[in-house]
Amino acid sequence: MLGARVQHPKFGEGQVITVTPRGGKLGAQVDFGYMNDWVSFEELGLTEEAGPSSGIMPDGPTSVFGDDVVDARRAILALKLGQVLEKNIVELSTGTDDIQEAIEQAIDAAALRQPRSILFKGSYGSGKTHLLTMLTALAAKHKLATASVILDGEGVTLSEPMSLMETLLSSLRYPGEVAPHGITQQLADLQRRINNLPRDSRYRMERIAEVLFRTPRDLFEEPEGMEVLEEYFTMRLSATQASEKIRQLIYRRVYLPSMRAWNVRDRANRFCELLRGWAEFCASTGAKGLVVIFDEVDVEYASTLGSKEYRSRRSLLLDAVSKSLSRESKAPLLLAFGSAPASVDVKEENDAVIDLQRRINGMDELEAPRPDIEQTRELGRRLQTLYARAYPDRMSRVDPRKLERLIDEFARTHQDVLNPIPRSFVRGTLERLDVALDLESYAKDE
Repeated sequence: MLGARVQHPKFGEGQVITVTPRGGKLGAQVDFGYMNDWVSFEELGLTEEAGPSSGIMPDGPTSVFGDDVVDARRAILALKLGQVLEKNIVELSTGTDDIQEAIEQAIDAAALRQPRSILFKGSYGSGKTHLLTMLTALAAKHKLATASVILDGEGVTLSEPMSLMETLLSSLRYPGEVAPHGITQQLADLQRRINNLPRDSRYRMERIAEVLFRTPRDLFEEPEGMEVLEEYFTMRLSATQASEKIRQLIYRRVYLPSMRAWNVRDRANRFCELLRGWAEFCASTGAKGLVVIFDEVDVEYASTLGSKEYRSRRSLLLDAVSKSLSRESKAPLLLAFGSAPASVDVKEENDAVIDLQRRINGMDELEAPRPDIEQTRELGRRLQTLYARAYPDRMSRVDPRKLERLIDEFARTHQDVLNPIPRSFVRGTLERLDVALDLESYAKDE
């Protein structure tokens, strides 16, 4: 039974991890690929002896569902949990055409070495995260790499540029990657071509190119050596630590300059040097540039409200970042900031939105629009289409016009929505589809 493939009527195909009783029923912990969950044998069509009555399937790739069905079910599950998958963000956005166009213009400018910055602003629940997800999806579509951080003012903060850079590099994701895969292959590839790169590219990469140029080729052919180099480049190892590990591997010393700036006064400029360098690195290794996202900047400002030293360090970093966005830098770089405005009793210097507007020159500003009734109805129809892709057999039993009328009626009663994919409307629509189809199936069975 363990490791067997099973079929769930809603969640799709999965693999049994463990068999355990719960609430007087026998069931299994099943890995569905996009989630793990406990389900009863009854739901899986299995007998308590784990004999298949309808749901058990042989090992191997024998799923009756295509990729489109699986992807649609993942999307619906995410929506029910209050999330929108990056893959579905454009499909499930209504009333955002102008914003999408503005984002794509900024992305295209960055790819043409015209560095840009965008401030996504709005109160909590207004759709900032939705727009930042759209930015990530569109960046991948236009072949730019992405890196992002969620600021908390403590572990991840603009006041500590070196730690911030380490966190950003750990999230670096190339176009086509669902999750960060590391940069081992890119480092090895670029080291082979470093002498053939244009002089301007090597110059803009600064110390990244310097290290690649000076590091012995045989170290890049050694898996353990490549692991050390990736940890060094992404700042998880200091230059001293990496040099010692390399000496133990190839029995000779290699000079590695420090990626970090240890002097507080130098950290902001070093951060920006590395930011430009990594943007150039991405542009030389399969992407057209780099999009960097700083989310929840307002949380950062609120957390450091009482520390004058932290505010001073943050100001130094933002001023340096603004200089890095000059056209003269020719960095293939787009920076995005997500922030809510502070309350009216907070000083302007402690309001993230106002401070960013003052410090980052030429920054564009975008805010999620509130959808009108027609856009809400359109969103409902798109959800119905997604549901039909996820459950084609169930949807074939129901007149789609009946479901459309049901969704339109719900949209008319749901005019307090605040963002492009209002969670309560989405969840309510999916719940109504679930109930309508269950009732239809019950009536037909009767």
